[in-house]
Amino acid sequence: MDYKPTKRKSAFTIILVIVFLALALTITFVIGFQAGRFAGSSSNQPSGLDSRFSLFESVYNIMNKDFYFGDDSEEYKDKLVYDAINGMVDSQGDIHTDYMTPEEVREFTGSLESNIVGVGIRYRELDGEIFVLEVLRDSPAERAGLQAGDIVTAVDGVTCKENSVEYVAKLVAGERGTDVVLTINRMGKLMDITATRDIVGTTVSSTVKDGIGVLTITSFGDKTAEEMAKHLNYLKQENVTRLIIDLRNNGGGYAQTLDEMCTYFMDNGQIVMIEEDRDGNQIIDKVRKSRKIKYDKIIILVNDNSASCSEVFTLALKENCNAIIVGTTTYGKGLAQLSTVFSDGSALKYTDVIWKSGNGVFINGEGITPDYTVRLHDALYLNYLNLDDGEVYQYDQVSSKVYTAQVMLDFLGYSVDRQDGYFSEATRDAITAFQKNNGLEVNGLLDKRTASAIDSKVVSEWGIHKDKYDTQMHKALELAKQ
Repeated sequence: MDYKPTKRKSAFTIILVIVFLALALTITFVIGFQAGRFAGSSSNQPSGLDSRFSLFESVYNIMNKDFYFGDDSEEYKDKLVYDAINGMVDSQGDIHTDYMTPEEVREFTGSLESNIVGVGIRYRELDGEIFVLEVLRDSPAERAGLQAGDIVTAVDGVTCKENSVEYVAKLVAGERGTDVVLTINRMGKLMDITATRDIVGTTVSSTVKDGIGVLTITSFGDKTAEEMAKHLNYLKQENVTRLIIDLRNNGGGYAQTLDEMCTYFMDNGQIVMIEEDRDGNQIIDKVRKSRKIKYDKIIILVNDNSASCSEVFTLALKENCNAIIVGTTTYGKGLAQLSTVFSDGSALKYTDVIWKSGNGVFINGEGITPDYTVRLHDALYLNYLNLDDGEVYQYDQVSSKVYTAQVMLDFLGYSVDRQDGYFSEATRDAITAFQKNNGLEVNGLLDKRTASAIDSKVVSEWGIHKDKYDTQMHKALELAKQ
């Protein structure tokens, strides 16, 4: 059984929710797809057609044979059936229940692979190019010198703007040990960077800060427990006895992975979660084959994009290991899904149980409230500052885009007298100073190029100097040292 929510989009610190790893074809946890328990192939055909199925068949035949806009292709016939199924599933109002075509199933299962060959970055598309959000630690991209905030404009000489992101991903993906040349724009300066493709562990990283172990887990993928074990061994060798587990923006994954991960923190017999079906029957999920590593203190970092397996894991460690929770309230997904694969390769992922913590806590729709609520700078929660061609804001105008720029400029250390969307003189002065400092045309206007540069600078600052701005991590470290 697996957990993962359908969720809204987010920005900057939440930017890592939409995770494109290694510029490869796999999109890891595109905010919304549930990593379901696959029950295996099944025809699941009704034992006898009643009048309801006869009605469906009649409508299908009309749409197939007589509908003016229809055609005789197999693709059209498949679409009629798939659309009918989607209508039946979607109309029930459960955002976590979803019907997937065979292609969607392949993409979905591929998204749970924890190790891929690539260069190791997280990014988003920006005006047809690749805006680097994060460079993974000890990745080919880091070794090559890529930085958060870089914009990839071409791959092996092929311009990104002239091709789809999917095509660009194919260009970057390749065999382990081969080189790929990325042309990047770093604050207006173009340069070529050569990265050597390698296997990238995509879900776990670790470091030691002031003697405190920091374990970052981005999803509960197929190899995450195995990855985590290696990092825990590394931290053990570093004599770490106090641990921070960063689950921010972790949308979930495989429950089997969750169970395996809990064995490193909990004793045999301790409860991971309790599942309950619609008839009230319960299944108590307990730790078996414990490989517990004892820690003097565990701090867990969460935010509103920590969901599903992340929430189960957080409550399990809170109730059984006295873990302290820091950050903002989690997503609140107390439902679990089962996936049934049909003979044509399509699948239905549907909610079949709810889950509660071992102490009976049900967080659906509410989330987990941290023991210590800590927010990051407001700029890190805003949407990207995207302006259209010709869109310009100047002194004495009012706009939500101006508000976004004011908050971002404040984050970057520029003096603004207000953050309400009114383009004041101080706002103009801040923009002018930013333009001077970043080699832009100095006109005091918020135009597309300036907005893009502010976007890039905020992400770059967060990516390169995260230790400086991460108030949630600061609090976790403070608590860990007490």
